[in-house]
Amino acid sequence: MQTNYINSLTPMRGIAAIWVMFFHMDVIIFYREFGTLIPHETSGILAKGYLWVDFFFLLSGFIISHVYGETLTHHFGKWKIIKTYLWARFCRIYPLHFFTLLLLIPFALVFPVISAAVVDGSWKTFMAWSALPSHLLLLNSMNQHVYLSWNLVSWSIGAEWWTYFAACFIIPFVFNKSWFKNGILAVVAVIILSFMVYWKGNLDITFDYGWVRCVAEFSLGTVLYQMYMNGLWKSWLSKSILFLFAFAFIVLIFHFSWNDLFILPIFCLLLLTTAYNNGAIKIMLETSIFKYLGDISYSIYMMHGVWFMVFWYCLPYLRSNYGIETLTLGMKVIFVTMFMSLTLLSAHFTYHFIEIKSRKILKKRIKSKQRNLETTV
Repeated sequence: MQTNYINSLTPMRGIAAIWVMFFHMDVIIFYREFGTLIPHETSGILAKGYLWVDFFFLLSGFIISHVYGETLTHHFGKWKIIKTYLWARFCRIYPLHFFTLLLLIPFALVFPVISAAVVDGSWKTFMAWSALPSHLLLLNSMNQHVYLSWNLVSWSIGAEWWTYFAACFIIPFVFNKSWFKNGILAVVAVIILSFMVYWKGNLDITFDYGWVRCVAEFSLGTVLYQMYMNGLWKSWLSKSILFLFAFAFIVLIFHFSWNDLFILPIFCLLLLTTAYNNGAIKIMLETSIFKYLGDISYSIYMMHGVWFMVFWYCLPYLRSNYGIETLTLGMKVIFVTMFMSLTLLSAHFTYHFIEIKSRKILKKRIKSKQRNLETTV
């Protein structure tokens, strides 16, 4: 298993998580009919923010290849190796996912008692008890229910989990050093994603077939990693100007709301330029603030889903109690400041006390069981 992490990629997770958070803040006030953070007819800079989840999926394929690629390839089909790999991934994603559900369950029980007036039609889907088992079993991206529910962003965690299983076959296939096979896999992935955009109209495919979206983009990430390992186009992709170009192009795609498929090659370019860069961009991304945002990015992503529910059901108070029909600029600033502050503060604590501690406890227990088994045998 690789231990030499590509440090500059971690902060990119933080940037992606923050952008997704802004997307969901805009979703709240738009669908609650309080306006928008930025007018959608003027710019799609926030309305297209869901696409950063696609960057997560590409990055996941790249990083899993980097960390586990050689191991899964050389020990293909060996259950002991696969079990260790899957347990490590489970310890990484499930404790925080489970914790956010534990936070929302009492919210679902208490809030209707406190304020029955704001429990509207969305409550039946967002807080659907029938959907809870699919969340607990990480089946929430497999069309089990025709709506998003509970922690709305956790569909992607379910998609990631089952993609980790698929990776046991995808990665050995990609690591066979055959560019022809890798090219075929990339083409198939793009065709699948193109069909999904044609079918849905965009890549915002979540509770229904989000796992397909994840597997396809994860596969592209594994192919990108092979390009990285072979140093393909490194001499010019390592230039900081290419990173800036890719990031600026992403902003343009979002702003003009171009077809979602345009984002895929640019995200690929951004990922490679970040991984290759050893200059100004690397120095910037590895500053303490960017690094820490990357470290707590999973907590930012998951906890902002919890705060989404809180603000979604609290905002109607402004209309029912104070007759406010739209948010002024000052109100929007307060809303964004509160949402971000609560998310980042809670993410700081969940990172240290849920993510890190639970991983240590779970990994310690499995090692203890393995030692006991070896002693018994």
